[in-house]
Amino acid sequence: MAMSSPVTIQLTKAIRAHGEDVDQITFRELTTKDVIELGLPTLFIPGADGQSPGIELRQPIIARYISRLAAIPMNSVEQLTLRDHSACTSAIMSFFGMGDGDQPTN
Repeated sequence: MAMSSPVTIQLTKAIRAHGEDVDQITFRELTTKDVIELGLPTLFIPGADGQSPGIELRQPIIARYISRLAAIPMNSVEQLTLRDHSACTSAIMSFFGMGDGDQPTN
């Protein structure tokens, strides 16, 4: 089931956003307008030659979701450690019913 309420991620390393140090990010609820304007964060890859289909995470789109839903500038998203970016990616994907559910906390 897709998440429909705000999700907060505690960062392992603070970032600068709007001139302040930020050690957690809260994502607002996803709306249909967001999806229309940003597109889906995944790309379906059909299986070929008997292989299973797959899903590609579209990182530039996920970064735009992080920026938009957390109301932080893109240069703040770019400051995230890889571990924090992965947690944020999981949170974004959970809105689409695809996250692992372990990273986000309400």
